[in-house]
Amino acid sequence: MNRTAPTLGRILTIVGFSLSCFALLVFLWISFGGSVPLQSKGYRVDVSFGDAGQLADRADVRVAGITIGKVVDQQADPRGNRTLATLELERRYAPLRSDARAILRQKTLLGETYVELTLGRKGTRVIPENGRLADDRVSPSVDFDELLRTFDPDTRRAFRQWQQSAAPAGRGRGQDFSDALGNLPVFTDSAQDVVSVLRRRREALASLVRGTGDTFGAITRNEAALRSLITDSDDVFSTLSARREALAQSVQILPTFLRESRATFSRLSRFSADTTPLIRDLGPVLTDAEPTARALTGLSPDLEALFSDLRPLITAGREGLPALGRVLRELDPTLAQTGPFLRQLNPILEFLEANQATVSDFLNRGPGTLGVKLPVPPGSSSVGHALPQIVVGGSQTEPAARRTADNRGNAYLPPGALASRTLKDPSRFAIPSFDCVNAGGEKAPSMTPGCAQAPGVPFQGTTRQFPNVQQAAPGGVSRQPGRGG
Repeated sequence: MNRTAPTLGRILTIVGFSLSCFALLVFLWISFGGSVPLQSKGYRVDVSFGDAGQLADRADVRVAGITIGKVVDQQADPRGNRTLATLELERRYAPLRSDARAILRQKTLLGETYVELTLGRKGTRVIPENGRLADDRVSPSVDFDELLRTFDPDTRRAFRQWQQSAAPAGRGRGQDFSDALGNLPVFTDSAQDVVSVLRRRREALASLVRGTGDTFGAITRNEAALRSLITDSDDVFSTLSARREALAQSVQILPTFLRESRATFSRLSRFSADTTPLIRDLGPVLTDAEPTARALTGLSPDLEALFSDLRPLITAGREGLPALGRVLRELDPTLAQTGPFLRQLNPILEFLEANQATVSDFLNRGPGTLGVKLPVPPGSSSVGHALPQIVVGGSQTEPAARRTADNRGNAYLPPGALASRTLKDPSRFAIPSFDCVNAGGEKAPSMTPGCAQAPGVPFQGTTRQFPNVQQAAPGGVSRQPGRGG
C-alpha cells in the first residue's frame, strides 16, 4: 500500500479536474434551461388547473405568443381535485392583475402544453407575490377530440366521409397546396379591405347567405351540367396556372399600390406646404452626412456577404431546430432526476454565497502564498517552493481543562465578522467570540483582551450561533426567506 503523501502538483491537478467537471455540469444545466441557484427569482403566482396532466415543469408561460416565464412547480391543490401550478414571470411583466385569465394550450400536435395568460387591465387589483389567481379566471382547455364529440353521430359520420373523399382530391396537389400556404399572408392582408366592405354591406351579405341554399339546390338538380362546368373550370384554371407568376405579381402589387397611393396623396397635400423650410433646414445636415454616405459604400459588400451567408444557416435550421426540440423533450426525465441532487447542491451554494467574501479571499490569496521560491541547493530534489506560515504561541497554545479569562475563540464566525464594527470598535478591539462566559460577559480591553459575543448566523430562515445547513425543499427549492417557491 502506497503511503506517500500527494505532491502539490497532484493536488492542484485533482482540484482543477474537479472544478472543470463542476463548471461543465453547471454550463450544461444552464444551457438546457435549468434554474441558477444564485440568480434572482422572478415574480411568482399560483394558478389552479382542472386538467394539467400534460403540463410539465419548466413549460413556457406566454402572452400573445411571447414567452414571459416558466412553470417552476406543480402540486395537488388542497382546495379540490385540481393541479396547483406555480408560475414564475419576468419582473417586467409583473404583477398579474386580478382580472387576468389563464388557459392551457398545446404548441404542436404532439401535445406539448404551455400556459397562455392575459395580464389583465391596469387599475384592477394586483395579485401579490406568491399569491393565487382566482379559479374562475382559469378557462378549461378543450381538445380537438372533445370538440368532435359535441356533434351528433350523423354529423361525425358526414365529417369522416368528407375527410375520406378529400384525400383523392388532394393527391398530386402537394406543391399547389404549399404555394397556397405561402401566399396566405398576402391574401389575408388583402382580404381586410374586402371584409371592411362586407361589414358595411352586411344586410346585403345576409340576404346573399340566405339565398345560398336555393342556389346550391338548383345546381345539384342537374349533375351532368355541374360536371361539365367543373371540367371547363379546370381548363380555365390550367390556363391561369400557366401564367400564375404574372397573375400572382399583379394580385400582390395591386392592393399595395392602391393602399400606398391613397396614403401618398393624402400626405403630399400636407407635406407640400412645409417642403421649402424643411429643405432649407436640411442643407447643413446633408453636407455633414456626405462623409457618412461614402463610408457606407465600403460597408455594403460586407453586409451583402453577411446576408448571403445566412442562407445555409436558415436551411440547416429547418432540420436542426425540430431535432433540438426533440432532444429537449427527451431530456425531461433526465432533468426530473436532478431534483435530489439539487436538494443537496443548492444549500451548499447558498452557504458559499453567504460567505462569499471569505471564499473570495481564500481563492485570491492562494496564488500569492504559493509564489515564494527559495534557492535550491545543487543535488536537492526540492523545487524550491515555500509556504510562508505564522505560528502564534502563548498561554493558550497548550490544551487546558478550563478556559482562562483571556481565552478568546470562535469556530463559527458569522459572515463578514473580520470586517465588523466589533473588530474596529476601540472599546473592544477583538474578534467576536463564541461566548464571553469565561470573561464575565462582554467587556472592553483591560488586563485581558476585550470580549464581544458574536451575533447569531441567519441561514435558511433560522438564526443560530452556528450554521446548520439543511437540504433544500423538493425540486431544489430554496429554504431562504423570499426565495422559496
